[in-house]
Amino acid sequence: MLAVFNVFSKDVRNISLGLKVEDISTRGFTSFTCHENNKNINSWNKFKECSKNSDNYYLVRFEYDESFALNENYEGTQIAGHPVIIYLAIDKNSIIQEINAYTDPSAPFYFKKQAHLLYLRVYAKYGSTGWQCKEKSKKNDHINIGKDYINRVCTKKNDNKTIQLETKFFFKNNKKDRKNLVSNSRLQLKLYSGI
Repeated sequence: MLAVFNVFSKDVRNISLGLKVEDISTRGFTSFTCHENNKNINSWNKFKECSKNSDNYYLVRFEYDESFALNENYEGTQIAGHPVIIYLAIDKNSIIQEINAYTDPSAPFYFKKQAHLLYLRVYAKYGSTGWQCKEKSKKNDHINIGKDYINRVCTKKNDNKTIQLETKFFFKNNKKDRKNLVSNSRLQLKLYSGI
């Protein structure tokens, strides 16, 4: 299983914060899209064709090209075995300022029910200590899964980056319908400015 996590060899595959996006090969990647307005572009080098977000970054979504998959562990766009939607936030100088990923809500149910466990693999890469976690208040329509209820945001500074990981695991409204399961993770790697 550890080999699956090697997709994080830098931050995500051969992508790291602080790199210029044009210095990263597009080989092994496909479906480049402006995250804000779903406009298709040829590669992340065309990031300036995308509209900017409120932080003045261009957001480019992409997928892994399955024709480069080594085996079934590398099929689909995944981080540590979890299907994800992933996008880069790129500044006007083409520097990657953020890598954002969230577990794919359209993934098969098997993956969805495991989606909250992404934090275990993130901890394995960046260390399990030094996280500052904030537990969110439980709402009236949130139901524990057995004894478990997870609704938290954890943050850690690591080298030149801030890592933020949001994790949710509970039922909403009732637990008789599996469509009410909330099990997801949202990961943000952000270039640390020191401010």
